[in-house]
Amino acid sequence: MQPIQSNRFKVSCYACLLVVSVFSPAASAVDLQGTFELAQKFDPTIKAAEYDYESAIERLPLARSAFRPQLNLAFDAERNDQDDDDFASFDVLQLSLTLRQSLFNRENGAIVDQARLGVKQAEAQLLAEQQNLILRAANTYFDVLRAQVEVEFSQSELEAIARQKEQAERRFDVGLVPVTDVRSAQAQFDLAVAAEIAAQNNLENAIGAMQVLTGTIPENVSPLAADLPLVAPDPANGEAWVNLALEQNLDLVAARLAAESAVAGVRSVRGSRLPTVDLVGVAQTSDHEKPERSVDAGLIRFEFRMPLYTGGQISSQVRQAKADSSSAAQTLLAQERSAAQQTRDAFRGVTGSIARANALRQALSSTRKSAEATDAGFRAGTRTSVEVLTALRDVFRAESDYAGARYDYIINYLSLKAAAGTLTESDLIPINNFLVQRKAQ
Repeated sequence: MQPIQSNRFKVSCYACLLVVSVFSPAASAVDLQGTFELAQKFDPTIKAAEYDYESAIERLPLARSAFRPQLNLAFDAERNDQDDDDFASFDVLQLSLTLRQSLFNRENGAIVDQARLGVKQAEAQLLAEQQNLILRAANTYFDVLRAQVEVEFSQSELEAIARQKEQAERRFDVGLVPVTDVRSAQAQFDLAVAAEIAAQNNLENAIGAMQVLTGTIPENVSPLAADLPLVAPDPANGEAWVNLALEQNLDLVAARLAAESAVAGVRSVRGSRLPTVDLVGVAQTSDHEKPERSVDAGLIRFEFRMPLYTGGQISSQVRQAKADSSSAAQTLLAQERSAAQQTRDAFRGVTGSIARANALRQALSSTRKSAEATDAGFRAGTRTSVEVLTALRDVFRAESDYAGARYDYIINYLSLKAAAGTLTESDLIPINNFLVQRKAQ
């Protein structure tokens, strides 16, 4: 069922948008997919995740570099003064080239493992942020639609109450109704005015949130079509979705990789207790001014180093790494429970919103029939204006609740896929296809 259209709503709503857009760098008409694409370009959170991923990628070659040849060039110049029987000063110039190759280093090997896991973790976190951006874009978009519906319905209600108030005043003037009917209609009218003001404020807040996310204020937001199908989750078993989430929920994947990285950190610190073996080659040439001579030399040596006592540093680092690993394991456990709960909540949200939307659609039909019957009774003198206003309010609230239930269905559907780790931008396409394109006013 399409929401009631109100010319007064359109004028005031778009007037509000135009007033706000004076302070905006850009204004445009958007749909859900367009909102997400704008958010991708503007939102700093997703940008930060992208840079974190780029940084993590560079940690891997940085860690691997410790196992690759290290070539250094050195040049030394000395001036020597000798105070003996024959005082003299002379210069010594020396040029050396040193090549070092690590042959065994357990600590650096574990650091490479950590870097490799860090890349995978950063990738999972980036994908999780992309899913979160999809949800934020959808929530922001449908929050605007909810606010628009509330404004539309509050103004429709206000117009209906104003008509009833006017009728009550005319009937009171000819003695058909008591003054209490007029006062009741006036009170209802005042409440409706306050509700309309609150709805307008909520709409401005929702539009402001969209500007924060996308950097633009839309000239209009495409509403949801009446024929959106409410499809039950597939599979229809909530625990099947939980099992899927425990395998590929992206926050859980990142936590699992963080726990593995912490274990590698323990291996790295323990590896610092073990000896290291390096192959070193040195080529050197030196020029002595006194006695005047030139020396060329070269050597190859194996360097074996093993820490014997470090003042308790390594033992303390091992205990610290173990504590970090235990903390990461507990964080992983908490994330597993959170992912399972989020999935169950989202699954119930989808099925519940479908049932609620169907019930509200039926309630909307019933309240409309009831309002028509109450209005007919009022005209016949068997119902009061208060009963008419109550019936109209029930109709407007049923329309608002029905629209909200369909928005809840979409958000819960996207949240379920995000909890299962399967949400992608392509999931917005079928939803976007059920948005009615409005012409800019």
